Amino acid sequence: MTRIPLWLAAILSLLLTPAKHALSLETAERPLKYHPGHYISLARDDGHAEMREAGKPGVTGIQKRYLWADLEPAPGRYEFSRIESDLELASRLGLQLVVFIEDKTFSDVVPIPAYLRQGRHALPLADSQGWIAKRWDPVVIERFSALLTALGSRFDGHPGFEGVALQESALSLDMGTARAHGYEPEAYRDALIEILVAARRAFPRSQVFWYMNFLEGGNAYLADIATALVPHRIAMGGPDVLPDNASLRRHAYPLYERFKGELTLFCSIQNVSYAHPRRDGAKSARYWTMEQLFEFARDELHVEYLFWNRKNWRKPPDSYDWTDALPVIRDHPRFN
Repeated sequence: MTRIPLWLAAILSLLLTPAKHALSLETAERPLKYHPGHYISLARDDGHAEMREAGKPGVTGIQKRYLWADLEPAPGRYEFSRIESDLELASRLGLQLVVFIEDKTFSDVVPIPAYLRQGRHALPLADSQGWIAKRWDPVVIERFSALLTALGSRFDGHPGFEGVALQESALSLDMGTARAHGYEPEAYRDALIEILVAARRAFPRSQVFWYMNFLEGGNAYLADIATALVPHRIAMGGPDVLPDNASLRRHAYPLYERFKGELTLFCSIQNVSYAHPRRDGAKSARYWTMEQLFEFARDELHVEYLFWNRKNWRKPPDSYDWTDALPVIRDHPRFN
């Protein structure tokens, strides 16, 4: 008897279980908000002054980071006042808002709510300072899905609320430590599918942006997730535009071509992109320009949304930052 692969069984379960996973016909046919173009990404500690500064010609919207722990200070008690304030200002500025939920940090800040820390539902990153939620843990899946439901109930109907973004797929964990805490690649893949479908249920009218880059076990697992998400109209993209990065070209970038026309595609230009060396044979390295990064994202990654980081924490003196991209944004406000 032929056994169905685990990943396929998970996808079939998601598609064939109406009560838990599948969208209603009405929801599936409902138009999604769709305001593609250039977005400026703000950090968690950026305020209204930075948001006003970001509203330059050609900019469609703002992406703003919010820590899960700040959004849920106690079990089932949600604090959305900062999002409400930011959304009100963005709307007055004629900008769309994308809410980026942080369940992973690169600092000593633990991203999950305090009540989940008691059960060790977050793990320290392996090679840098920071923490990440145990995304494959059933308790984490349940509580994060509840957060998404609450956010959707509050913001999905607002015309200025473009969508919600879920953080990169890379875990950045020591795999021995992760497995000691119940991690398995298939379970993590299936957990991401479950969380993303929960996001679509919570936001039937808004975009859901899935940041993917790496998944232990190879890009076949990433393709499994993308395939499962096609009927749910999830937007797929990644955290870096790095044309000369061999690892991204091997793992993540092929998925853009493969799912072009099936999923809405996006990418973000983050700190390393602003100082991304371009190697030309025997010539010394030089940075890719903002125009070149944009053209790569537009023409090779086929993106419809492009997110530009406002802050460049590790900026070398001769590198670029988001202000260098403003002529590109002004001259190419719409693409793909």
